[in-house]
Amino acid sequence: MKSNDGSGVGLMAPLLLIGLTLMVGPVVEFVQYMMWHDRQRIGQVVLLLVMVLGGASIWRHALWDTFIQIPNYIRAALFFGLLLGAVSSVFSHYPRYAWLEWSTFVLLFVSMLLIAAHARRKGKEFDQWAIRVVWIVAFLIFLRIMMGYMAALIEKIELDSVTLFTSSFSNRRFFGQVASMVIPLLAYPLLIRATPLWQRWVFFLLLAAWWMLVIVSGTRGTALAIAGSSILLVIFLWQHSRAWLKFQFVGVLAGGVLFVILFVWLPPLVGQTPALENRASNLVSLSGREELWGMAWVQIQAHPWLGIGPMHFASLGLKYGAHPHNAILQLASEWGVIATAAFILPVMFAGKRLIMHLRQPSTDFKEKKLLFCIAVSLLAAIIQSMVDGILVIPYTQIWLIFIAGWALGIYFRNPAASPMQVPSRFGEVGIVFVGLVAAILLLKGISPEVFDRVSITKRYVVDGIRTGKIMILPRYWGAGEIP
Repeated sequence: MKSNDGSGVGLMAPLLLIGLTLMVGPVVEFVQYMMWHDRQRIGQVVLLLVMVLGGASIWRHALWDTFIQIPNYIRAALFFGLLLGAVSSVFSHYPRYAWLEWSTFVLLFVSMLLIAAHARRKGKEFDQWAIRVVWIVAFLIFLRIMMGYMAALIEKIELDSVTLFTSSFSNRRFFGQVASMVIPLLAYPLLIRATPLWQRWVFFLLLAAWWMLVIVSGTRGTALAIAGSSILLVIFLWQHSRAWLKFQFVGVLAGGVLFVILFVWLPPLVGQTPALENRASNLVSLSGREELWGMAWVQIQAHPWLGIGPMHFASLGLKYGAHPHNAILQLASEWGVIATAAFILPVMFAGKRLIMHLRQPSTDFKEKKLLFCIAVSLLAAIIQSMVDGILVIPYTQIWLIFIAGWALGIYFRNPAASPMQVPSRFGEVGIVFVGLVAAILLLKGISPEVFDRVSITKRYVVDGIRTGKIMILPRYWGAGEIP
């Protein structure tokens, strides 16, 4: 590392950290008998602490330089939303849990800014390595799941589509969350005419393989996210999206063919009868979400200004989940309506700016196509967050800040989007101070239980059996309820 401004080798370190976390998460089991969700959370905690320490030292200037590119009113909205969340935490019933989620969100935001800073400064070199991270992680996840498929065929174990994903994800819905963000990016090399033909076939097969996994998983959220994104692309960016839509359509068809070959035709030939979940019968069922949404609305009406406290939906003891399965309802019921509006404003602003930027002519064809795929990935995540726990699952959160920071970094490479700003020593110290305070609150929040996750989960299950109420529903930890 050459200097404290984040130049040299150190400038790619945040991408390396996030890339390793994304690669290791689904394929390596460090602690035996610990729930998948808890392993992912501990990995995320380590990542966030390293990122904030880097942001307070060697990457401090890069962090601040990117933060000040954000328009003043957006920064003010984010600060106001976090301030209201802090006030809500103070007055909540379980402050330790509230501060834990508040600090995690702050550190996720700092990490996103660091990714944006390094994507902006390193330019195409960052893009090349970042898209390689996506390809490698996508291949590793596919390989891990298909190893379970092969083992089931060879060992004559029941080929169950529900449990097939448990080697990498505790719930196939979590795979669906990742698929909604990965699938749009897998089409990127197919959009580049200079990609050699053999490489195009390799990338197309990977795209088709992921569509096959989506079909096997039966995750309706992914279908909704990609279909909804496609409709919006037709409306707002038709001329720029035709090739992407074509490759995705062909990818779905090829994925369907692979599904028929590998899960319908082949298993009976080796004496297997696969247990494939049929989601057609409950295609439009909300699976209990209406109860969660209804309770969130009740809490919003009862506590409109500050909410019931960050993470506090998990204290309600509902049957179907520890979070509302809707990002807006989650924030509004826990942080309050005003804080939610303060967070929605930057998302709407960013969406508008991205659409305007993509509509403008550009001499850099590759970068524009890449930004388009990244924008679709974020759009799919936003759509799925309306019916799923995008804001809750740690592995998904890492994907989200990685892609969002990448998009922000590419956008700020445009000189028109990056006006010169006056350096501020006070501002640099301020953002570092907030990050370090969040890190301290995070450590304080997890310290009573992080080293005892296995026994806590076992006790949770035993108590559930004794009382007749077994709920292993993720929130911050796998055992979703608080306290």
